[in-house]
Amino acid sequence: MKASTERAQDAPGQWVDTGRGRARARLSARTRHPLAWLNSALSHRRGVQTGRSVPAGADEVLQRLAEMPLSVWTYGFDHPSVRHMGPMAQDFAAAFGLGSTDRRISVADANGVCMAAIQALHRRLVELETEVARLRSAREEL
Repeated sequence: MKASTERAQDAPGQWVDTGRGRARARLSARTRHPLAWLNSALSHRRGVQTGRSVPAGADEVLQRLAEMPLSVWTYGFDHPSVRHMGPMAQDFAAAFGLGSTDRRISVADANGVCMAAIQALHRRLVELETEVARLRSAREEL
């Protein structure tokens, strides 16, 4: 119950600190996902090293996402008619500073970026709808 009250107090689009439960999560990971934990421990993954910090909020995520280049490509093992679209992993890592490598985009990171951007867009939409309603009521009063 404590976590939900902490989240309610945070400003919309701000991150909730999950560092307090990190030691317990690492211990749990060793028993629940031993191969993934072993791979991470042996490869000494420490996160993407970029000069850019992790975004501070959803609005910053949206801004960085809007600036990130998107590409269309075909994997070497796919038939030439199979096309994919999205960011290159290096561009994603440079934009957001997320993940353990700049060679892949983690599904969790991609989903998190998309959800943060959707939240920022939702807030902007609500603000615009409120402004339109205010302008309509002001016009009707005239």
